[in-house]
Amino acid sequence: MPTVRSIVSDALMEIGALGQGETASASDAQLGLRWFQRQLDAWQADRLTLAVQAREEFTVPSGTSEVTIGPAGGDITAVRPVFMEGINYIIPGSSPEVEVPIGPMDRDQYMVLSIKELSSALPLASFYQSSIDTVLGTVFLWPQVSQDVDIVLYYPKGVGVPAALDDILLGPPGYQEAYLYQLAERLITPFAVGDQGVIQRVMLNSREAFARMKRPNTQPG
Repeated sequence: MPTVRSIVSDALMEIGALGQGETASASDAQLGLRWFQRQLDAWQADRLTLAVQAREEFTVPSGTSEVTIGPAGGDITAVRPVFMEGINYIIPGSSPEVEVPIGPMDRDQYMVLSIKELSSALPLASFYQSSIDTVLGTVFLWPQVSQDVDIVLYYPKGVGVPAALDDILLGPPGYQEAYLYQLAERLITPFAVGDQGVIQRVMLNSREAFARMKRPNTQPG
């Protein structure tokens, strides 16, 4: 199975910074890891790189209007969504469970709500907002629920950002080549690659691999 270390090594070989059978130095490997982490972090903001539709179900206690979600310290422990595709509530006591979509609000619609702590048995609208100073996102529900209500979040989910060189990275078909060539393109600058033939080849392969990876994630409107 491919590790971050093997992807970094192959990317360095692609740009000529490593030869066959050579091993990247510890400092070069760490540099590659940092560039790769930024690469996958950037992919989280591209809807077409997110291949999985995640579903998170949780209970909102009575009297609650805000719920936080993130990898640590939130009400829900999960990947912090960048895009929220849908928020439903489950009709209390329904069997089988019946999910009802909650209308989405944008920031302007949420801003003009006059009574944000209005109370009701069931939520009618929702607003999702990420954060720039924590690892959490916040789901705002309106009106504030006056009973315990089960809520379901639907959002696209991508490959997580690796923490170490020996982390294993999987993904749907096409992702391994995109990992490699996108990283190789990024490493051209820090490794001062001057061979124009190598640069053009890597950039062409990077564009083709990235487009191929995203193609299955394209859905018609």
